[in-house]
Amino acid sequence: MLKKRLITLGLIAAIISTLMAGCSKEGTNTKNDTKKKDTTQTTNPLEFTGYPMETEESLSIWASQLIPSQTVGSWEESPFHTGLEKQTGIYMDWTFPTSGTDASQAFNLTMAESELPDIIWHGVINDAETYIEEGILRDLTDLLPKYAPNYWKYLKANEYADKSVKTDSGKYYCFGFFREDRSQSVYMGPMIRQDWLEEQKLDIPITTADWENAIRTFHKAYGAKFAFCPTWRVSPGMAGAFGAYGTIEMALFIDKENKVQLAQAQPEWKEYMAWLNQLNKEGLIDPDVITLDDSGLRTKIANNQVGITNANLGALNTFIEDAAANGNGANWVGIPYPVKTAGDKTSAIFSEDQMVGAVAAITTSCPEEKVELALRWLDYSFSEEGNYYWNFGVEGDTYEMINGVPTLTDKIRKHELGMREAMGLHTGQTGWGIGIQALQMIKQTSLPESEAARALWYDGTNEEATSWIYPTAVTMTPDETTESSSISNAINTYVKEMSLKFLTGEESLDNFDAFVQTLHDMGLERLLEIRQAAYDRFLTR
Repeated sequence: MLKKRLITLGLIAAIISTLMAGCSKEGTNTKNDTKKKDTTQTTNPLEFTGYPMETEESLSIWASQLIPSQTVGSWEESPFHTGLEKQTGIYMDWTFPTSGTDASQAFNLTMAESELPDIIWHGVINDAETYIEEGILRDLTDLLPKYAPNYWKYLKANEYADKSVKTDSGKYYCFGFFREDRSQSVYMGPMIRQDWLEEQKLDIPITTADWENAIRTFHKAYGAKFAFCPTWRVSPGMAGAFGAYGTIEMALFIDKENKVQLAQAQPEWKEYMAWLNQLNKEGLIDPDVITLDDSGLRTKIANNQVGITNANLGALNTFIEDAAANGNGANWVGIPYPVKTAGDKTSAIFSEDQMVGAVAAITTSCPEEKVELALRWLDYSFSEEGNYYWNFGVEGDTYEMINGVPTLTDKIRKHELGMREAMGLHTGQTGWGIGIQALQMIKQTSLPESEAARALWYDGTNEEATSWIYPTAVTMTPDETTESSSISNAINTYVKEMSLKFLTGEESLDNFDAFVQTLHDMGLERLLEIRQAAYDRFLTR
């Protein structure tokens, strides 16, 4: 089954508003001229013999990703950005959103310019088809096999990736960012104080009954409560124990019949809310959970006020580091997602798509004589040497090949600013890059406790627990976008409001049927119809 991706409507609304703004602007004379060009061809082919290339030409790029570390301040001082020129032989003139500026707003301003950069690196372009038709983005379909052979080879070997970087009509328009292994998309889940379990002679909780026992025991023994970070709202949380697929934020999912559904309209979600509501009635859920932010959760955990939570691996690392600094003996470990009955499998765990929502496209402002150069630069990240550079940096400096495995050196591992900052300075795939994020890089930069947690949450045998995700690269027509946005914005607001009321008991779950009816009255059926049509088109690309 194809891997699918959850849509959180707030993110989609932001992407939609960004891209619609780009489509609705008036074209300038420059862009009107480009519409007359054949945007599928390039002239003056280069004599490519490998990297680094020998060229005096340069390229311009606007990117909302790979923003240089604050340690160096600018890309001209960034070891990775300047090193990329040495590796490829191509000088890149980088432009990034100003610090503190909303990336979508910055994108709008960039797209309003009469002359665009050669390359735009931003979110999945919902209206890529329109941009190509209007002569703003280049159609790369005929160009990729000739001038991006590494990328083309990867796409032809990975059907899902191939579907994700072209329009519904089959036009290739971008270079994507992919994770090598499905497990890399799983980085959030439940975690617990192992030392408290041992003190109370409790086993790792497996079932929801085990969870209730652990939460009650921790509360009685230590005064601790169950709490979770804000990102839990957009994840399924523990919903999978009940056959549900969402928590607080509106969540669309793909059911076993390949139909798009709303998580909060299902009876299984009602059962999940009833479970949380019961814990809340007993005073076992932290009363600040509705407004709790990451720093607030960190403080509560450092003060022994929380013994079980749902958070991401970055938070787990922080909890472990804080415990070591405080010397309080706290031993945080990941635990499996709960199930109702031992031996069952959860229906859903948190996971992102293997194709992440940031892509690089070539604009028609890129002169035809430079198009091949742009393609070669983008293709570098999919070559073997490019993959090593983007993930590990420079051989002999930041990594060595040991038994055929690129292995980070002490320059990274023992960097005075810490490993995370060192990776940000010297590599490009710790966040959202271009190319393939290497599993080996993730393993080498993670704490053993983090890798152990990830293995518990996703071990490759519970593929169905991630198959509900709505794909990142599904796109809608302009009319569908407008109508869907109008309906989903209203429904999302209502769902968040009612979810929190059901959890706290302000609204009785006896009114669940009325809640679902209101969703239908707000246009849920039409919303699902639009999303289904877009998803079906994605499947047939």
